[in-house]
Amino acid sequence: MKPFALLAAVLVSMSASAADPLDQLTLERAIEIARENHRSLRASQAALDMAEAQYQQAMAAFGPKLGFEAGIQRADQDRTFSFSGTVQTPDLSISTPFGPVPVQGQPLPMNLDVKLFDRDVSKAALNFTYPLYTGGKEEALQGMARKGAEIAREEKRRTELEVVRDVRKYYNGVHFTQHMEALASDTLARFEALEDLTDRLYQNASLRVKRTDYLRTKTTTAVTRSMLHEARYASRLSKEALVNAMGLPLNTPLTLAAETPLPPFDARLEDLIADAMQFNPDKQRLELAVQAASFKIDEARSGYLPTIGLEASTYKVWNDYQRGLFNDDNRDGWTIGIGIKWDLFDSGLTRAEVNAAQAGKLKLEAQRVLLDNGLALQIKDDFLRIQRSRVQVDDNLKAQAYAEENRKLHVRAYQEEMVETKDVIEAQIVESFTQASLYRAGHELRTALADLDYKLGRALQRDSP
Repeated sequence: MKPFALLAAVLVSMSASAADPLDQLTLERAIEIARENHRSLRASQAALDMAEAQYQQAMAAFGPKLGFEAGIQRADQDRTFSFSGTVQTPDLSISTPFGPVPVQGQPLPMNLDVKLFDRDVSKAALNFTYPLYTGGKEEALQGMARKGAEIAREEKRRTELEVVRDVRKYYNGVHFTQHMEALASDTLARFEALEDLTDRLYQNASLRVKRTDYLRTKTTTAVTRSMLHEARYASRLSKEALVNAMGLPLNTPLTLAAETPLPPFDARLEDLIADAMQFNPDKQRLELAVQAASFKIDEARSGYLPTIGLEASTYKVWNDYQRGLFNDDNRDGWTIGIGIKWDLFDSGLTRAEVNAAQAGKLKLEAQRVLLDNGLALQIKDDFLRIQRSRVQVDDNLKAQAYAEENRKLHVRAYQEEMVETKDVIEAQIVESFTQASLYRAGHELRTALADLDYKLGRALQRDSP
């Protein structure tokens, strides 16, 4: 029996260690899972990798380059050089015993076919190029590529903030809908008890309970039961929304850890707006776009200036013919030189490119002003929502305590036939309403904090145990 008991203990420990990680799920764990599984983060990472590669490409585009070329060619026949013409011989004086004899110069025709090289030629060469001066185009393109990589990095951060915000909102939404489902269930239980009590009083011919009271309790119970079904639907749907925000498959089972207390909040509006201007991803992306537009202007202006480059090469030729074009002096060698290219007239093309780049920068600067004003307004809206929700939470806590005491007093008085049925129903409804208002205010507070954290571009407060 001991080996069997040992095996059972091992299996129990293994099953415990392999428990579902989504049981008693905390907010931090939900965010961690979303960062690992959400596909939008993978897409933003791919975009960042592409931007980084484009930056490296821009850095390498104007660097020194060394290339190797080699080839073997066979022509249809040996290559020759034809020379045809006449050569004028000079006038001569030939000495003879009889005296000098003059010889007049004559034209001498010449038709020559000179072999240049054999039909089979092999050649190898190393070529080196290096731009010495580009008129600022190199720095401009590299600057734009660098800003593009930084914009992609801000895009990724924005996506991460969106994922975190959505997970926080849906996580808190699950807690809220579960509270509302439990409240609807408790309210239904109380109305069913009230219905049973009303039925007994009515059947016992109570003088204060009439048939209209009996029907009123029946109607209220039926309506509350319908509201419970709606609350259950919302609870299930909010769980699926959380699962989707975490990047998990549909119908993944999960249970949440206990809800944490409401986080404190004592920030000043001016500080929040300043932080948003410094850390908000949309704001940072637009700032980087303005800087990239400045580099775009520099690139366009480089068209006014020349480009200067250094070129060098060395080569080696193999050919069976030892004379002709590829003689011993020409079979190998090297060259080095400096070249310049300058567009002196381009029909106004460069001027138009500069004007377009400057207009694009002005457009981005105007959009930056609009974004600053809109972002400040959104921060103020979230700030006011948080303040409103905190006050509502405090007021609803007091109202909930009063409503609970009022409901208990009415139920006891109803049992003694001291109050009417509608008063008890009203007390039940008021207590449920105040409890729902308390849950809603707490949920709105957490949602406003999540929205504010997203707009600030950093975690101001987190709902952590």
